[in-house]
Amino acid sequence: MASLRKQPLAKVQSAVWQTLQRQIKAGDHLCVGLSGGLDSMVLLTLLKALVPLGAFRLSAVHVNHQIHPEADRWQQFCEAHCLEQGIPFVFERVSLPRESGESLEAVARAARYAVFARQPADFIVLAHHQDDQAETLLIQLMRGAGLPGLCAMPEVRRLDARAGAPNLLRPLLNVGRRDLRAFAESARLRWVEDPSNDQSAHVRNFLRHIVAPVLSERFPTWPATVARSAGHLAQASVLLDALAQQDFAICGDAAGIRVSAALAFGEDRATNLLRWWLRQQGAPACHQGQLQEWLRQAYAAPDRMPELTWGGWVLNRFAGVWQLHRALASNWPAISLPNWPAEAILIPGAGRLVQEHVVGAGIRAEILNRGDITLRSRRGGERLRPQSRGATRTLRHLFQEARLPPWWRDALPLVFRGETLICIPGVAVEATAQASASEPGLRLRWEPFAPGDAQG
Repeated sequence: MASLRKQPLAKVQSAVWQTLQRQIKAGDHLCVGLSGGLDSMVLLTLLKALVPLGAFRLSAVHVNHQIHPEADRWQQFCEAHCLEQGIPFVFERVSLPRESGESLEAVARAARYAVFARQPADFIVLAHHQDDQAETLLIQLMRGAGLPGLCAMPEVRRLDARAGAPNLLRPLLNVGRRDLRAFAESARLRWVEDPSNDQSAHVRNFLRHIVAPVLSERFPTWPATVARSAGHLAQASVLLDALAQQDFAICGDAAGIRVSAALAFGEDRATNLLRWWLRQQGAPACHQGQLQEWLRQAYAAPDRMPELTWGGWVLNRFAGVWQLHRALASNWPAISLPNWPAEAILIPGAGRLVQEHVVGAGIRAEILNRGDITLRSRRGGERLRPQSRGATRTLRHLFQEARLPPWWRDALPLVFRGETLICIPGVAVEATAQASASEPGLRLRWEPFAPGDAQG
């Protein structure tokens, strides 16, 4: 490290080196998210100088959002610089289709991080710095964010739940914008300027250009102070997560959370448990008001089944348990099957119909193989006779006896031959369609999409 201290602004390089020592090991592949702006150019320069010390591999990736007229020039600038420095470089162009109400910034960020997640690297290294951290905390405060949001940006985190996906690494979080600019000027770096960074209409730019100068007049070191507060909040968040894990071990399992046991902890701990559990399942955060209303409804009569819906997710109470699931499509188009497929059948937006070959159970295989089979969702009035000498039963009664969760019922695929209902997967088979003791049959099981599943 003695050689580092001889270089201009060695403090900046030393801060990055300390982060690398904590987070990476020799042989790791570090891929810099290179925009071409000052911050990412400084980061790339710092890492290139540290390769001999850290014994890691270095590359760069540029995402061309195709928004700005200069986007192609910025891409070419990054490519030329990496070629000159002997740094492996890739780029990817992305399109940014937007749904109603989505911000362009959010869509661009999602597209950019999707590109990062595909890179064959151990770490995607980003140039977020101390001022970015402080601005993020202020933005989250203005949004009324909870503790996870107020923790701002962590130094390292998982980028994607997939095995083998790279982690995100931010080694500049203890370095201020002013020091980065001084380093860039001292090292005579070149970079590109995005004119949108000067437009105060964007919230972050408003803070940067309007609010920050005023704060700096009275509190010159406010970015470092606010970023330090974010660190304290992150520590508190870790402790609350540990408490939630302990509480979940007492009152939760793969099926959900037992309501009475959660309420016994008191409202604050039950809320903390719910927030943690929703994050673990990959669900978006709920507003505080939504969770308060949900806890109020937890005291409803046992035969009531309250429901909270947000962002394509649904939280229900069923049989005394809070259960979380993706919103399932109930209006999916009917599926005609002239030939019964050999593999599972995907029900768009709802789940998949899985089959098991058996003997003496399920639907007679020859019935399914005759054709004229249709899968469709419940429309009302369907009935089925599960026993040859028994009565015809309504779906409602059969669902209740099978303790089928109510939110499954309208999405579950019913199997018809012609206009006759012959099977409710996982519940009952029409008596005349059942395989006899020696006949080959198919046992059908419906698997609704679980929280972590990709929707079909």
